[in-house]
Amino acid sequence: MKKQFDKELLENILDKISAYYEKNSDSNTPVINYKPATDLVKELDLKFSDLGATNADLLKEIDNYLKFSPRTSHPQFNNQLTGGFSNEAVLGDLISSVCNATMATYEVAPVATLMEAHLVSELNSILEFKTDSNKGDGIMLTGGSNANMMAIHCARQRKFPESKMKGNGNKQMCVYISEEAHYSHRKAMLLMGLGLDNLITVKSDSAGRMCIEDLKIKIQTSIEVGHTPLLVCSTAGTTVLGAFDPIAKINLIAKEFDLWHHIDGAWGGGVMFSKKYKHLLGGAGEADSLTFDAHKLMGSGLITSFFLTKHENALAESNSGGGSQYIFHEYENAEFDTGKKSLQCGRKVDSLKFWLMWKANGHTGLEDFVNTQYEKQNYFVELIKKNPRLELVHTPEFLNVCFQVKPLDETIDINKYNFDLRFRLVKEGKMLTNFSSFSDGTVFFRHILANNMTENVDLEHLLNHLIEM
Repeated sequence: MKKQFDKELLENILDKISAYYEKNSDSNTPVINYKPATDLVKELDLKFSDLGATNADLLKEIDNYLKFSPRTSHPQFNNQLTGGFSNEAVLGDLISSVCNATMATYEVAPVATLMEAHLVSELNSILEFKTDSNKGDGIMLTGGSNANMMAIHCARQRKFPESKMKGNGNKQMCVYISEEAHYSHRKAMLLMGLGLDNLITVKSDSAGRMCIEDLKIKIQTSIEVGHTPLLVCSTAGTTVLGAFDPIAKINLIAKEFDLWHHIDGAWGGGVMFSKKYKHLLGGAGEADSLTFDAHKLMGSGLITSFFLTKHENALAESNSGGGSQYIFHEYENAEFDTGKKSLQCGRKVDSLKFWLMWKANGHTGLEDFVNTQYEKQNYFVELIKKNPRLELVHTPEFLNVCFQVKPLDETIDINKYNFDLRFRLVKEGKMLTNFSSFSDGTVFFRHILANNMTENVDLEHLLNHLIEM
């Protein structure tokens, strides 16, 4: 094996990272150097050799990785529910990798466990999950999908604590989500053995919000056939339209039927930092739990995902078991060990990225971050409304702007035109935005304003370019 620390190699890599970020400010820098997979695999040297590669070879491979990976910190990257750049987040990721601590115990990650605990406490305070008599609970996980599964896991433990030892039995536990909810709930039902037939889809209105009347009907129907309502999940910021379900009204139904009420705020949960937009989470403090991904709206870098709950012991009750012989010891810092309330043992330090961001920017800085993204959304929407070649397909309440480009020739199918236009944009590589469709076949651009590096001029350039293509 080669020597474990190579200062020259590390310095060369840091230089490349610095140059990479600097190039994002150059308007000639593409967002993506697109190649079909069958072509790219021929250009990359993915094979291993008996003798290994030299440092020069490795640096070349890094160059290729940077060259062909989309630049998510580029001002014209508005493709996903992630993007942007933060010095603090990059530093946090780098330092976390340098220390390579696991979050299972305080002993191995003393600073990181305290940082994560403080982040959870701060977030629970903002959400009003934390009170004078109850501090709530929470943990960081490997993404919003796992956080949504954790909610079902905790709900089952609360309602049927015997399931921890005896399994699900024939209880037919039902989970209720809207038509616009994230697909992760399907995977959660599969993994937990609850069955996809027991994932009940509730109608959404024209704005993409869960219909309260249909939710109540679906719950009553489940009860009538002998099934057990377990959890209802509100969505705060749906993936396509960015809709916020009526959380306060869903709270009332959850209480009426004794359901755990979880809020999937992976995308929209960041509005909690803004006095102006926090009302979109109105009633969140009465719910049982919430998913929040800081790597989405807040741009802290993948992965910075939280499961937060008002129930102080829910995580330990659901996840504890094993490890006391060799890792979880009774000692003075045992209460700070996180492994006993986590489904994972080895868990990367994800707290440092967001902690450094919050520390550097303060409460006001996080609020400004959210408000500024909304200002860009408002500007973008007005640009679309003013141009006769452009049309909104949905009035946004969040940072998802969905619109169509009208072809000059009115005989051309507008849906095929937008589909083709989007993929021409990808292959050209200058800009990257996404698309989606409605069940009636309407295809539209889905522009996501999560990237803090995007400015109004970048939005102008995108729309002008789409019209000119």
